[in-house]
Amino acid sequence: MTTMEKPPSRAPLYLAAPLFSDAERNYNTLVRDFLVANGYPVYLPQETGEGISGPERDRTIFESHLAALGRAPCVIAICDGTDTDSGTAWEIGYAAAKGIPVVALSTDRRGPWAGRRANLMIRESAGVVGTVEEALAALKRLGFQPGPRS
Repeated sequence: MTTMEKPPSRAPLYLAAPLFSDAERNYNTLVRDFLVANGYPVYLPQETGEGISGPERDRTIFESHLAALGRAPCVIAICDGTDTDSGTAWEIGYAAAKGIPVVALSTDRRGPWAGRRANLMIRESAGVVGTVEEALAALKRLGFQPGPRS
């Protein structure tokens, strides 16, 4: 690289997750903050769309998320609950179809999920982990090295 060339920008990871309750939004923020503190930039969809109103609101938010997903080198998907959130499942499927690696984080400990942690289609599309620390290790195994810590 010559002195005139800029180093490649680090596209943020895409954090796919349900975002409809305070508990979900707070957990998503904790996961994002953990990844950022460990050197990974993160696009958190719940932070997009605030203040957008009018008839084009949904289309604007959709296009913003789709663009971020298309640039993301990897998706971290929170897959807790009795079934993965439909929007999160869509983002996982889109990423899988585009060849974007997916790390599915499932901390759900209910009996029926023991040992499986996610739906068959998600398990076959993603590496499933049970903690944020395991997600971090999975990123490194996939070759995504952290940048400077925040």
